[in-house]
Formats: sequence, C-alpha cells, structure tokens
Amino acid sequence: MADATTVSRRDFMKDTGIGSVAALAAGCTTPANILVPQGEILRYDVVVIGSGFGGTIAATELAATGKKVLILERGTWWISPEFLGAPPDPTGRPKPLRRWLEENKAPLQFWARPDHAEGLKDLFRAIRQPANPKGLYEYSTFGQAHVLTSSGVGGGSLIYSNVTLKPKDRVLAGLQAADLRLGPADWDAARMWTTTRRGVLNRIVTKIPLPKDKDAARLSKDDEYLYLDRSRALRNVAENVGRQVADDKTAEWLPLDLAVIEYDPTPGSDASKNHTFCERQGRCFLGCLPAARHTLNKTLYAQVLAKASNTATLWPLAEAEVIKRVPDGYQVRFKDHDQGVIRTAQAKTVFVAAGTLGSTALLLRSQRDGLPLSQALGTRFSTNGDFGAFVLLPENTAVYSARGPINTCHVSMTVDNLSLNFEDCAIPAMAAEVASAALGVLGREHQQNLLSGIFSLWAKKKIPDHYTDLFGGKPPLGRPDRHPTEAEMVANILFFNVMGQDEANGTFTLKGPGDGTLDLDWARPVAEQPVYAKIEQVVRVFAKELGGTYVPFPLWQGLPKRKVITTHPLGGCPIGPTSAEGVVNSFGQVFDGSQPRGSTAVLPGLYIVDGSTIPGALAVNPTYTIMAQAVKAVRNALQGL
Repeated sequence: MADATTVSRRDFMKDTGIGSVAALAAGCTTPANILVPQGEILRYDVVVIGSGFGGTIAATELAATGKKVLILERGTWWISPEFLGAPPDPTGRPKPLRRWLEENKAPLQFWARPDHAEGLKDLFRAIRQPANPKGLYEYSTFGQAHVLTSSGVGGGSLIYSNVTLKPKDRVLAGLQAADLRLGPADWDAARMWTTTRRGVLNRIVTKIPLPKDKDAARLSKDDEYLYLDRSRALRNVAENVGRQVADDKTAEWLPLDLAVIEYDPTPGSDASKNHTFCERQGRCFLGCLPAARHTLNKTLYAQVLAKASNTATLWPLAEAEVIKRVPDGYQVRFKDHDQGVIRTAQAKTVFVAAGTLGSTALLLRSQRDGLPLSQALGTRFSTNGDFGAFVLLPENTAVYSARGPINTCHVSMTVDNLSLNFEDCAIPAMAAEVASAALGVLGREHQQNLLSGIFSLWAKKKIPDHYTDLFGGKPPLGRPDRHPTEAEMVANILFFNVMGQDEANGTFTLKGPGDGTLDLDWARPVAEQPVYAKIEQVVRVFAKELGGTYVPFPLWQGLPKRKVITTHPLGGCPIGPTSAEGVVNSFGQVFDGSQPRGSTAVLPGLYIVDGSTIPGALAVNPTYTIMAQAVKAVRNALQGL
C-alpha cells in the first residue's frame, strides 16, 4: 500500500518557518503543517474522538455553529488514485481532495488497486498492527469471535457496503426497554443528513443504470436480463424460501438503498457534479476506484474543512488514550503517531465516536484512571448476528459475484421469532482466485509466475502446458475454462452476508491492570446462540432452491471451536434508562458513575455517538440506526452549547 508524499510537521516547519499552537487552535484545516510543542495543552470548545458516522455527524453539526472543534482520528486519509475522465467544473467547488491533501502535507494512502494477487498483497499490507499505525483494516481476534473494523478519516464508511437500511419495527420495539427511542422525526433527520451532506441514495441491482421511468425493483419478466445475476437469483427464489421457513410463510426481496452515485445525466445530479458513477467493479469495501461511494472523508472535506468559515481541525494519526475530568471540562490524552509523542487536548464538551471497540476500550481505560462511569460499561456486546456463507451453484447458474456493488439486494424474514436479513455479497476480483481455489471450484493447479519463470523453464524445456500457446500452436477456442477470468472464477459462487438477532450478551474487559487493550467473552459459547443455527437452516434452503451446495465459512467449520466473525459490532457502551442498565441515556449523555446505581444523573458535556451505544442486535446493517441516534444526540447537545 503506497504512501503519497509524507512530510512530517517538523520537516514542513523547517521549510516554511510557520506553525504555532495559536495557529492550530485558530481553526487550521489539518495540523500537518503545524509544530506543536509537546506538553502544551491544546484548548478547544469541543473535541470529537473519531471520524466515522457519529464523529462526522458531530463535526458537521458543530462546525455549522462556529464552534472551535478538534477532530481526533487515529488513521490516515484514504482515497482513490485515479483521475477518470474530464475533471468537474471547478466553479464554486473546492479544489480536488487529493490536491488539497498534498498541499497540506496530510498523511495520505491509496486503495489497494490491482484486481489480482498483487492487489491482495496490498490489501494484507493495509492491516493495522503495532508496527503499522497507518493501517486501514483492524482485525481483532478474541477467543470466541473475530471483529473487523477500520481506522481512517471517515471511519467505517471506508470499508462498509454502502447500505442504508432501517431495522424492522419488531426489532426496534424489542429495544425500547433498553431506551433506544427513535421516532419518525429521527429517521427522517438522519436520511436528510445523509442525502444533503453526502449525496442521494440509489438502488443498484441492474447491470447498467436504468432510465428514470424504470423501477429497479419491478422490472418485467422480459427485462430480467437487466438485473445483476446475483440480484435476480435471490429475487427468483425468495418466495419459495419464505414459504418453507418463515414464520408467516413470506420473505421480502427488495433492492438496497446504497450511498453510491448512480449514472444520471440530469444537470446538477450527483453524477454530473462529481463526474463519476458506479461502474459495478464489485470492490466497495476495498476502495472504490471511480470514487463513486459517499464515504465520510469526502463529507468532512466538502462540508467542514474546505469551507472558508471553517473553525475545525482534523488531526489524523491521533489516537485517544484516556479521558480525564477537570474542573472546566475534560482533557483527552492522545498519541501523536506522526511525531511519536503524547499530547493533551482540553474542551468543555467531548463527543466519543471511536467505534464499538475503540470507544469501549477508551472508556474502560478512562474508568480505570478515575473517570466515574457506569458499571454497565463493557456490557451488551452484539455481533448483530453476522454470518457469512457460500453457496456453490451448478455451471448453468452463473451469478458473477465479482460484478456490481458489494451488496445489491436483501431478503428479510422472521424465523422462530428471530428477524433475519440475507444479502448478496460480491467477491472482489483480487480475491477470486483464492476464493475459487479454497472452495475447490476450479481444481486447477497453482500456476507459476509468467515473467519470473517462463524463460528458465523454456531453457530447461519444462514449459507447462498452459504456457505453450505463447509459442504457437492451436488456440484453445473450444475450452473457455482453460484460462478463466477473475469474474469467471467466482461466477458460480454466491456469497451470503447475513444478519440476525443474537442475544447481545458479550462482555468487554481490559486484559490486565497494566494493559489497555480489550478482551471479549461470553458466559456460554456465542456460537451456540439460536440465531446461527436458524441462519444455517435458511441458507441450506436457499442452496436447495438455487440448485447449489451450502459451504460454511472457513472459521465456522473445520476448527475445534467455531468462531463468529462480525463486521457490525454493536454495544459495549449501551443506552439504558438508568446507570444500572446503561452507560448513556437515549440522548447519548454519559451517566455519572459516582452517583448511586440506578441514577439518571449525567456527566455534563460528555457524549457517546457511535455503534457502541446500540443496546442490541438490529438484524440489518447498522449505519442508518447509528446515524439516527447520532443526529438526535448531537442536535440535543447543541441546545446546551
């Protein structure tokens, strides 16, 4: 994974002779060109920890009020390296994000690009670890579960599947007792925020953009060829599957609302303004090369940092370690990974939005160091019932999983009173050969690297058969399987991304007295929770209806103990009616743990606005719910600022 020009604050200082704490506090858009003396406290009106959905909502709402805001983000900037087509008309628009980042000497990295083995290597190099604090992906392994999260400007939006989906009413009703109270106005406000601050949502279940007079969800039988193959495959079997397993004998197939720019030639449309649209490359969570996704790094730049009135500072490579209460607010101690030093920022108000794992770990450390928090901290962790499963299809039932957005559609149903949501999921081309080999689809032997080995093999007269066509001979026109493309390698593999209602009873703790990292456990094995058996049951029915074979995810079968993998972790700092049940109230205000257990008293000016507050499984992609809760919490907080 290549870094763009990386210039330290110290080096830039030598070149320019500028930089001071005063300049940083005055609203510079990035601290990359500021040298801050170690030990000096940085003072702001508000500190926002994290730049994912909750953090970006807080930053945009606060910046609009003129507050002096510091946004701490432990990752770097990640963008597409490509410049496709003619640039947009610059009139009235901020300069291109990449140019702005390079001018500000911001830490910048690019998505993994090659759609083959070299891209896969880049992808693994982008995993965050102690030796690589700039990594995008963080893969956390616990005894019973593995959790995939991300670190970068824009947080989880950098690797999510763009889905904006409201949970079923029955699921939300079950969370009312935990005080997750979101009314119609909250959902409307979240949808308005995402469409005005990011861009309109689109439904992409077709191979090409449809004319405006066609509804992607209701194409006629004659127009079936317009569907992406995996979308059509699920639509065609959903009714039969529902009749066999759903409590009410029904299953609903619908396109997903995606935060992706779709082609639209109308003047002023998202596509015409940005000169890009979805190209069906099937690699959303690896980084969209056409830059058609509404990731939050773009929102922060366009809605906050690029505005002339901006008073916010975004500090990348800044990892919050502890929050301490002081007489006039809070101090946030953070590690400056660029300079390798510890710094302190102080503000009257702090919004914690470091994600489920990040926020929970930060607050457990802070509690250990004296911040009075509820004893419910670390509880109600939910995997959101996440489950991955493969179905191998017969050769005459191709679904071409390397094409289209990551997710296109979903089939929802209730089975044994559990809400379940089944989404198709792309297999990116760079992983196609590995996926097909691992599943035994092609049964091909490993092929040697052409450039490094072909001449030596030729000299030894040991050219493998699959290289002989380079030197003449009859082309294998009658054998289309001889050298399959990446798309063909996974043409008959359908990957399900499933969510359901787990019991939300995992517990986070710190590993030891001197250890600030998380441990995660359950009183009984999480893999034995009913939701997973029900999901497997339904996937087997899908496989039967599709004429295929169910293949479990590798970590689910083949190990002595089954492992759950989640990409939608929730809880740890759950909402609750009092401090006995929760860490925050329904407005994200943090309960004062110094008060008697069961109190509703809060710590003034301290809020949590991310997925860690969601007190149970949503059984759908949680982005929309996190946004609705964050918009409600932030706008309520603004009334007192």
